[in-house]
Amino acid sequence: MIIVLLLLLLIAIFGLLILCFLAISGSGFFLLLLVWLWHRRHFGYWKRLGVPYIPVTPFLGNVWRLLRGACCFGDQFKELYGSRAARGHAYVGMHVLHNHAILLREPALIKRILVEDFALFSSRFETTDPIGDTMGAQNLFFAKHETWRETHKIFAPFFSVSKVRQMYGLLSQIGITLETYMETQMGGDTSMELEVKQMCALFTTDIIASLAFGIEAHSLKQPQAEFRRMCIEVNDPRPKRLIHLFTMFFFPRFSRTLRTHLYSDEYERFMRRSMEFVLAQREASGELRHDLIDIFLQLKRTHPPESIVQAQAAFLLLAGFDTSSSSITFALYELSKHPSIQQRLRDELKRALHNSQASRITYDCISGLPYLRQVVDEVLRLYPPTAFLDRCCNAESGYDLSSWQCGAPLSLPIGTPVYISVLGLHRDAQYWPNPDVFDPERFSPEQREQHTPMTYLPFGAGPRGCIGTLLGLLEIKVGLFHILKNYRVEECTRTLPEMKFDPKSFVLTAAGGTYLRFVKDHL
Repeated sequence: MIIVLLLLLLIAIFGLLILCFLAISGSGFFLLLLVWLWHRRHFGYWKRLGVPYIPVTPFLGNVWRLLRGACCFGDQFKELYGSRAARGHAYVGMHVLHNHAILLREPALIKRILVEDFALFSSRFETTDPIGDTMGAQNLFFAKHETWRETHKIFAPFFSVSKVRQMYGLLSQIGITLETYMETQMGGDTSMELEVKQMCALFTTDIIASLAFGIEAHSLKQPQAEFRRMCIEVNDPRPKRLIHLFTMFFFPRFSRTLRTHLYSDEYERFMRRSMEFVLAQREASGELRHDLIDIFLQLKRTHPPESIVQAQAAFLLLAGFDTSSSSITFALYELSKHPSIQQRLRDELKRALHNSQASRITYDCISGLPYLRQVVDEVLRLYPPTAFLDRCCNAESGYDLSSWQCGAPLSLPIGTPVYISVLGLHRDAQYWPNPDVFDPERFSPEQREQHTPMTYLPFGAGPRGCIGTLLGLLEIKVGLFHILKNYRVEECTRTLPEMKFDPKSFVLTAAGGTYLRFVKDHL
């Protein structure tokens, strides 16, 4: 985003120089007046409609901190959610750069948009080139409603409870590899400082490679292996990619004109080559691994073109390794700062291991551990992987919001983006007392019954909620189990006193390194 900011600043400076020249020449005053009138009219849109609104930064709307790289998307929308202008309102008008947008704050209204009236908000606002970027446009996250509906119907069974249960064996094997990796890093010492984010990313990369591609990526054994390198490459903030992402998010109408691509050419070639190789190999061998390749082979015989298959695999690798690895990182960070909570969790894991009479526990056992579930749920409240949600109004005649707060009647025009700050909801003291405190007791059986519906959305909600919720939760639990069964995690001199988020990341990830001390303490 820094490069995008520089481009904007250069354009602004160039524009100002021209305006100054015109002003000096005598004819510029009229042009300056026109620019001022345009700005006043464009950014006075919500005021004219009688809608409560958040005051803007001139020409940049309400995302100036995001554009200059001072915060991530999640932090920016959380700040807008909690702004003085937004408090007490069911929704508030804002400007995402030049786009007239609505930020939802009332849980009942959020439920209406995401669930009850889903058909009128079935697509996301951001988009890529639907013709030139099939790999980016056809995945479940970016796909427009028609493509999304058909694709979701095909792939939803893959993420069912029964399918995820079958995948547990593959996850458990990689968990054992994680234990070996940590033992190697320890090098015979009883304790050691480790950078957690990198370790967790290696672990989740191996998982996604196994489940989505049927390949042993060996990232934990060889951190520079090709799959891990591609995961790093796809997030590399190169100028061309930043311009494409900037267009897709802020100027989606121009995605086709600028031929935007979600991924780099190298990443797309790698995906296509990998999928073609794996599908041919598996088809020849007839092996069944209970992974995504089994589904892909069925689809290849009866269903859509391979481009849709490649699109889902490419995005699963991009989204899967980053979100789960970040959640495990955040969990270990909070557990290091709360030794009593960590001890209670390790005691539960110890009882589970004792009852199983083995170093491994079953899917039913790990899924049924109540305190582990509370810890994971609280981590996802404090650090939701998708820190904001967006939808686009596709109601031809507009969408009536008049009944949701006092003021002038409002019909939301077609094409208007609608945003929800998940991080803002999760840290709202109105719904979560002492919201910045890590407290798994919020998710005890008794406390769950007191939660306000639609104030806990770590995986979204409604038909376009995250299709991989069950798998994501299982990844986090398996990772924590295989780490905490052998080690106690503590703060060290390089542990951040307060977690900071990476401003360059679309999802919520830790900024810089997350260093913790691991002390051998076998359960």
